[in-house]
Amino acid sequence: MKTVTPLNRRTPPALALLLALLPLLCSCSSMAQKGAVDLAYSSYKKGDYVTALKRLSRAEAYDSEMSSPRHAELLLLKGRCLEGMGNRGEATALYEYLIKTYPDNEFAARAKGRLEELHKAP
Repeated sequence: MKTVTPLNRRTPPALALLLALLPLLCSCSSMAQKGAVDLAYSSYKKGDYVTALKRLSRAEAYDSEMSSPRHAELLLLKGRCLEGMGNRGEATALYEYLIKTYPDNEFAARAKGRLEELHKAP
């Protein structure tokens, strides 16, 4: 019985290289996404909401199929940026979407808290 392996003597070198580097490429994308999120938090903390939103968009672009906890986290931070920019209506809509889409997520709980604060504010 012949053992099946992804690489053998007939595998073209370029394909072999691609297969060997694929896990590394996926890992790099994940690291790049984390870096973009970290930079977004940094911009948010400085009050630079526009830059934070740009960096969050970049983070989303790295992985359109990102995990729900990561996506929920990005949505919450986007909402916080929108609040900081005075866009309460957009922030409210984003928080409501987050709560509806990820109801059992810790970031949905935080979004509920933000909605309560927004409803209290004049």
